[in-house]
Amino acid sequence: IGIIQEGSAEEAAAALKAMLSADAVVVRNGEETKVPAGLVVPGDVVILSLGDRIPADIRMFEVSNMASAEAALTGESVPIEKTTAAIVPKDGLNPKQVPLGDRHNMCFSATLIAQGSGAGVVIATGDYTEIGTINKLVSQVEKKKTAVL
Repeated sequence: IGIIQEGSAEEAAAALKAMLSADAVVVRNGEETKVPAGLVVPGDVVILSLGDRIPADIRMFEVSNMASAEAALTGESVPIEKTTAAIVPKDGLNPKQVPLGDRHNMCFSATLIAQGSGAGVVIATGDYTEIGTINKLVSQVEKKKTAVL
């Protein structure tokens, strides 16, 4: 069982890495430029359109009929419509405690734009994204050998 669990964790980590975007359209020096997703940094303005794989966690400031497919992250089967409105946490929760599916002003790394377009500011990349956090947790699974009878 331990061998199977170890293999499953490694496969899950590899699958998460494969989901990450290859390229992104960013605004640099006032011009839209296509760059490898690995060069996107917090503070970059990213332009997203239909079919794009989101390269980082992004706070949206402009959307046009935009929705993102977040099933890989939230399990939600239908695309989540995006807005630019601030999310007000309920009942004394801090912003990090708001469920991911309720963060309608955010787009998350490794998810897809299912409709529309928009622009936003990168707030997290790599291991600091929501999917990166999951990847870190999966990668930290202890590698133990079990005694097979």
